[in-house]
Order: sequence, then C-alpha cells, then structure tokens
Amino acid sequence: MIDSLDDIQLLDRFKNQNDKNALGILYKRYTHLVFGLCFKYFKNEEESKDAVMQIFEKLMMDLHRHEIEYFKSWLYSVTKNHCLMELRKRKSEGVKEKEYEIFVHTNMETEEELHLNNEGKLSLLEEGIKELNKEQHTCVDLFYLQQKSYKQVCEQTGYSLKQVKSYIQNGKRNLKQYIIQQNDAKSA
Repeated sequence: MIDSLDDIQLLDRFKNQNDKNALGILYKRYTHLVFGLCFKYFKNEEESKDAVMQIFEKLMMDLHRHEIEYFKSWLYSVTKNHCLMELRKRKSEGVKEKEYEIFVHTNMETEEELHLNNEGKLSLLEEGIKELNKEQHTCVDLFYLQQKSYKQVCEQTGYSLKQVKSYIQNGKRNLKQYIIQQNDAKSA
C-alpha cells in the first residue's frame, strides 16, 4: 500500500510521521537516477555509489527543512550540487581539460551543441571570459577557475551574495552565448 503513494505523499509521511520506510521507497525509486548523475560527474562507480549514500543520508536531515513540490527535480538539484561541491574540493592547480568538460556539461547544454574541438576548448573559454563585463569576469573567474566559495567571492569583491550569484548566473549565460556564437561562426 505504501508503495503506491506518490512522492509528495511519501515526503509528507516521512516528515510528519518520521516514517523511514517512506524515505526507503523514495530511495528505491530514485537511486538509479542519482547514481547515473553522480557517475556522469565522477566517472567512477565506487565514488558514485558513495555519493548516492551521502546524498540520501543528507536528505534525511534536509527534507525536514524544505518545502518540496517536485521531489525529482529537487533531488536532481541536490545531487548536482553535491557532485559539484565534491569536485570543487578536489581542486588542483589550474583548469584541466576534465574540469573544463564538467563546467561545460554542467552549465551549458551539451558538448555536441557547442561542437567544440578538444584543443580549442580552454582557449575559447578563456576568450569568452575576457569578453564578460568586469563584474561577471571577476565573479566567474573566482568561482569557477579559482574555485572560491560564494562567501569568499563576496569577501574578495565586496559584492553582496545576491550580486555575486547574479553576476555568476549572467556570466554563465553570456559565456554560453559567446561559445555558441564562436562555434556558429566557425561552422559557417
């Protein structure tokens, strides 16, 4: 009977009755999707399995603090953010090809859409960042290339958190448009 409940009913049951079986059903429903997304980022089965466990353990606490209308979409965002935070922790010197590909796949549509060749990816990204306005350039550089947290970007720039998030979001959008335009120009 509990298996037939929809996601929202299961969430309500978990939140109001602390019914861990309800969370278990959500786990069964979405484990494969969470694993698939983690594997996309980590390209390693064991790391992806570990991430799935960490995400669902975190959910047990987070679900009580959030009002969720669309569990699947919310879970996707939580998973994506978890993976990005893990990758940010593994920071190494400079921007590497793999990190660039993760940036492109995460923040842009698809590599196929962009039609970028491997050798030109990094230089095209750097050119695009130079084309951003000063605020966007600074925030995108600090957040993605220097892998600073939002708080650190705020501290270094003096911008508010809202401004930093806006500059990063607009910078990503403008960078995506720049790369697509450059790709279209090369294709023409």
